Amino acid sequence: MELTFFNLSLALAILALVLLSGIWISIGLAGLGLALLYFFLPASLFRIVETIQYEVVNDFVLAAIPLFIFMGSLLLKGNIATKIYQGLSPLMSRLPGGLVQTNITSCAIFGACSGSSLAGAATMGTLAVNELRDRGYDRSLIYGSLAAGGTLATMIPPSILFILYGSFAGQSISTLFIAGLVPALILVLAFMAYVALLSLRHPPKNTDRDKLPWRQTLAAMKLLIAPLTLIGAVLGSIYTGFATPTESAAVGSMGALLILALERRLSLGTIHEAAVMSIRTTCMIALMMIGAHIISTALSFMMVPQQISQMILALEMEPWHIALIVGLLFIALGCLIEGTSMFFLTFPIIYPLMMSLGFDPIWFGVMMALFIEMSLITPPVGLNLFIINQVAGERGMSRTIRGSLPFFFIMVLVMCLLIAFPGIVLFLPNLL
Repeated sequence: MELTFFNLSLALAILALVLLSGIWISIGLAGLGLALLYFFLPASLFRIVETIQYEVVNDFVLAAIPLFIFMGSLLLKGNIATKIYQGLSPLMSRLPGGLVQTNITSCAIFGACSGSSLAGAATMGTLAVNELRDRGYDRSLIYGSLAAGGTLATMIPPSILFILYGSFAGQSISTLFIAGLVPALILVLAFMAYVALLSLRHPPKNTDRDKLPWRQTLAAMKLLIAPLTLIGAVLGSIYTGFATPTESAAVGSMGALLILALERRLSLGTIHEAAVMSIRTTCMIALMMIGAHIISTALSFMMVPQQISQMILALEMEPWHIALIVGLLFIALGCLIEGTSMFFLTFPIIYPLMMSLGFDPIWFGVMMALFIEMSLITPPVGLNLFIINQVAGERGMSRTIRGSLPFFFIMVLVMCLLIAFPGIVLFLPNLL
């Protein structure tokens, strides 16, 4: 059907109401999509809804989601995060910033094991907050480094976001995993550089005991063998072409079971808890996927993305201007909406728009991961801020927000860098 300005405005207005209603995003998206299909399309096309639910989840790639969640849950229940932190602490304490550097690097490694930003922030926060406060580190820096470090799991493979994006966009999951490596490394190094510069300017007190002799440092690093081997097995099997992302997720789950068995931490209770967590999270994601596909189908028939694309093309803007505007839009939305919900809510409109304007789908997938990372530490609904604040037992949010803001601005700078030089994202995929 031909889309009128009234229909376009009505669709966007209802979408805005979904944002403000407080109902489940999955239910809101599905309800809005069904309403649009019913009122704006011929009755014969409405029956397409009958096949959407099956077609959405009937994808072999999506089997990687519960398997990666199961792997991360096992490692979380098996206390592997403690070993990661203890293994990195002696080495990182030699850098300016000391154990705050451990917060960032341990979150990055645990993110590569679990794929969960929230789990990384909560787990590392529990391990680090009290210890670092007792040793005289600045509280705002402690909280900010943990909140920002926790976000890295969204970019670092095996990222659940990349699996979802690849399924929706029809892109290679392996390529997305490869594309996320360099931007993730840039973020880690930028966070560490900020901590180092701040610590050189304002050295923390009473941190000399953090530094251990090299013999003890190397001995502690043996604790990293198991998690790094697991990461190498999962990612190595993908990058070498030995396994698909779904098969590598199965490898990761079996590897996590083996690690816990060798360390005598495996029990039926642990397996049951990890399985329940995996099922609950997967069901939530599946509901969101179905809702997003229903509204995406409706908007496609109504030509909403195409109409918006024509409006933007008529403005004759440079591509980087458009990318910057989209980035600012996501920053604003991230202040109001949880990251995963923001992805499902915006994908049906933003992705077709960006593709019609000539942007690379792999590059945009990495940018989407960065937008969701930023949403995790932007008040008032940044989930990592709430997690770290709760772990720290702070009464107000001001100290946590103040500590996270510099890391947020670092992410904004990285966003501008990736917009100006998209080859940073595409270099490895093109090479491999």
